[in-house]
Amino acid sequence: MAAIEMHSFPRDMQPLMDEAASNLTEEKVPTAFGNVKVSIYGDRNDPKKIPMITFHDLGLDSESNFQNFFQFVSIAEFSDKFCIYNVNAPGQEMDAQALPENFEYPTMDGIAKTIDSVADYFKINQFIGFGVGVGANVLLRYAAQNQNRVIALILVNCCSGKSGWVEWGFEKWSASYLRKVGMTKFTVDYLMWHHFGRNYDRCSPDIVRQYRVFFQHLPNPNSLAAFIDAYIQRSPLPISRDGTTGVQLKVPVLQLIGAGSAHVEDTVEVNTKLDPAHSDWIKISDSCGLVLDDRPDAVTESMMLFLQGLGYFPTLNVMKMTKKMQEAQNGGGGGFSAITSNSNEF
Repeated sequence: MAAIEMHSFPRDMQPLMDEAASNLTEEKVPTAFGNVKVSIYGDRNDPKKIPMITFHDLGLDSESNFQNFFQFVSIAEFSDKFCIYNVNAPGQEMDAQALPENFEYPTMDGIAKTIDSVADYFKINQFIGFGVGVGANVLLRYAAQNQNRVIALILVNCCSGKSGWVEWGFEKWSASYLRKVGMTKFTVDYLMWHHFGRNYDRCSPDIVRQYRVFFQHLPNPNSLAAFIDAYIQRSPLPISRDGTTGVQLKVPVLQLIGAGSAHVEDTVEVNTKLDPAHSDWIKISDSCGLVLDDRPDAVTESMMLFLQGLGYFPTLNVMKMTKKMQEAQNGGGGGFSAITSNSNEF
């Protein structure tokens, strides 16, 4: 496992993750597409803990996408309530072996089916899904076919439709370069746009620099190319607000988006397909697309208030919890500015 540092950044080759958490365990879970790596935070044998399954975005794995965020929220008030299962797409973990040359990479629907394998393996009857980018699409795709198994969804930078022509072009060229010559400036720039949006000045310069270096040194470019190809070829999500043109989703959904993200309009489009009675959309001001790293306090507060609205943690003082997290990180800090709506920005 790569040991990657987010704050002191001692080695340019390892810019994202801190040392592994002491309560982290890892398992390889068999699926129809080979074994997938799952990193688990918390005691999965504790019946009081709510299972949460996460899924990562392009160019990241379950640890580099979520570990910094869960380290931020690792105080007892949060970590005592969840057992977290961070799932990797086939071949995407940083320490993965190269995929065999004849390996047929799963479609987005196939990747979604790996969630079933993970839930079955760990005997998880119901869970909260937490996905970012491609991972958000995977979990929403899964929930559309398995509503009884999903308690709620927390989705960051989610897209529900096919690739647009510009996105398709960038992704197609990136996958081609990855296969032919490995990582290039073109692909790094695409990944930076995908995660940060166009306005890097909305995000910490240190975070921008660290992610750029991280993407420059990604291992297994062929595996990343296969993951990008699966995302390029994604089918539209089979959901609709009233059930006339797709499944009517009854699962509660919280969508989060940074104001500077490249995917704001995509999340609005997703929102038009969700029942307003079961969905919320929050745009976090003064944030780039990488909201888990840029505004973990805002994400945590939004998540916990959303879950409280569903009847979980009724006695938890969310504002006090968030303040304690901020103080643990930097000795203090204010709240956040968000725009929230069931269907429209206001």
